[in-house]
Amino acid sequence: MPRCPPRFPGTAGFIGLRRASLGFAVVLLLAIHGQATWHGRVAAADVHSANGPDTVHREAGGVSGRESDTAVPDEEGPRRLKQQVRITIETNAPPDLSATNAPAPKAKSLIWSSSWNGWDGIHMAVSRKTPLNGPLAEMRTKVQGTNAYRFYNLEELKMSGKIGAKYAVDGAAFATGDGLDDFDSGIELRRARIYAKGDCLLVLPVSYQLEFGYIPDEFYIEESYLAFMDIPWIGELRGGQYQAPMGLDVVTSSRDITFMEPAAPLQALAPGVNAGLQIGRPIMHQRATWRLGLFTDGVGQDFGDAATDYGRAIMRITGLPFYQVNPETPEAAKLLHCGLSANILYSAGNTVRYRSRPESHLAPHVVDTGDMQADGALVVGAEAAWVNGSFAVQGEYLHSWVRELNGQVPGFAGVYVSASWFLTGESRPYDRAEGIFGRVIPKRNFDWGHGGWGAWELAARYSFVNLDSADVDGGRLSMLMVGVNWHLHPHVKWRFNCGFGRVNGRAPEGNFSVFETRVEMDF
Repeated sequence: MPRCPPRFPGTAGFIGLRRASLGFAVVLLLAIHGQATWHGRVAAADVHSANGPDTVHREAGGVSGRESDTAVPDEEGPRRLKQQVRITIETNAPPDLSATNAPAPKAKSLIWSSSWNGWDGIHMAVSRKTPLNGPLAEMRTKVQGTNAYRFYNLEELKMSGKIGAKYAVDGAAFATGDGLDDFDSGIELRRARIYAKGDCLLVLPVSYQLEFGYIPDEFYIEESYLAFMDIPWIGELRGGQYQAPMGLDVVTSSRDITFMEPAAPLQALAPGVNAGLQIGRPIMHQRATWRLGLFTDGVGQDFGDAATDYGRAIMRITGLPFYQVNPETPEAAKLLHCGLSANILYSAGNTVRYRSRPESHLAPHVVDTGDMQADGALVVGAEAAWVNGSFAVQGEYLHSWVRELNGQVPGFAGVYVSASWFLTGESRPYDRAEGIFGRVIPKRNFDWGHGGWGAWELAARYSFVNLDSADVDGGRLSMLMVGVNWHLHPHVKWRFNCGFGRVNGRAPEGNFSVFETRVEMDF
C-alpha cells in the first residue's frame, strides 16, 4: 500500500504545532538532541555548530530511521523539488557573552552545492534558506539555558540538475556488388555530446535540458528545451529543439534502442530532431499518452526525412492494453504497447525529400527520392511492441503521400519488425509517462573475476522501404540485420551488428553486406 507523499505545513502551521502534545514532543526532541525526523516534508535535519557543521541525515518515515514497509511513489519534474524541504539549526555563540539579546537571524539566502557522482555525472543543487522566527527560535536556548543561540531555518530545494556527456564510436566494414560504390569501411566518432538537465522552482516550475555536440561533419543540438509541467488539460508545454513525436524507435533515446541505427523506413519517412512547441501528457493512470506539436527546421540533421524550409504538425497517441509488471521481479514484465501517429508537412520551399542509409551511418544513402517539387506531405504511422519477460518483439509501419506541384500524389511506405531476447534474464524497461522504452539495467554489472558478466542480448530485424512511386524513382531497400548487445553496466554498452541488404528500383542496384560495431558510454 503506497505511502502518502510527505507534506510540510508551512511556517505558521509549524509554530502552531506547539499547541498539540505530539507536535510539541517532536519539537522538543529536535531542540534537545539536535536531530530528528519529521513525518512532514522534512527530508533531513542539519545541525550546524560554532565549531563546524555536524550534519545528520535520516530518511523520512520515523524517528528510528527505519525504512517503512511501504514505498513512496517517485515524483518527477518540479513536483519532486516541492517535497525537498528540511529544517536546519544553526548554533552560534553571541559576539558578547554578557549580551542579553540574541543576534538577529540572517535574511533569506541561496545555497549552492555540487558533487561528482561517478557514472551519474555532476549533480548540482540550489536551496533557499529562510529564517523561522517566533517562540521556536528561542526554544532550545530556554531548555538548555546556555549562552549559545540557535536559529531555525526552513531550507527549500529550488533547483537541481546534473551535467554529463555521451560518446559513441563506430567501426564498419562492407562487402558490395559491382554496381554499388562509396561504401568505405572505417571508424568514426558517431556522437559526442555534453548535456545539462534538471528542474527549477526559482521563478516558475520548469524542467530544462540542454544537449549539444558533434555528429560527423557538423555541430548538432539534440534534446534542448524548457518544459512547463502540470498545466491543466494539456499537461506539459515543451519548447525548444528535440525529437518530434513520431515513431517508437526514433522517439526512444538512441542509447536505448536495440540496434545501432533506426530501421530504414524510420530514417526515410519519420521526422528527426526539429525545433518547435509540443503539448501532451500521460492519461488513464499512465496507461496511455498523447502528444501534439508544431515544428520547423532545427540546427543539424542526424537522420529523419530530409525536407527543409518547412512547417509541420505532428500527433502521437500510445496505449497499454496489457501491462503486468512486478517491481520486485522486473524481469517477468509483460506488456503490449500500441501507437498511432500522423505528420502533416507544409513546404515553404516547395520541395520534399526522403532518403535512407542501409542502417549504418558509415554507409552512403542508397535510396533517395531527390528533391520532389511538392508543397506538402502527409505521413501516418502505426507501432506495436510486445514484451514477455526476456523476449520482446516490435514493429512499425509508415506511409507517406506527397502532393506534387504537377498534380501527382506519389505514395511511399516502409515497415520493419524486430525481435530480441536477453540471455541473462533482463527485460526491456518501459516508460509509461512517455510511451517509450528505457535503459536496460543488468542484473549483474560486468566485473572481471567476480562472476559479473553484464547483460547479453540477441536481436534480429527485417525492414523494407519503398521510395518508388508515380514519377519518382527513389529505389527500394530491403534489409536483414542481426545483432548482439553487451550491456556491461547501465552506462557502458558494446554492440555488434551484421546486415545483409539489397537495393533495386534505381541505379545502381545490387546486394551488400554490413559488419559494424559500436562502443558507447555516458555519464
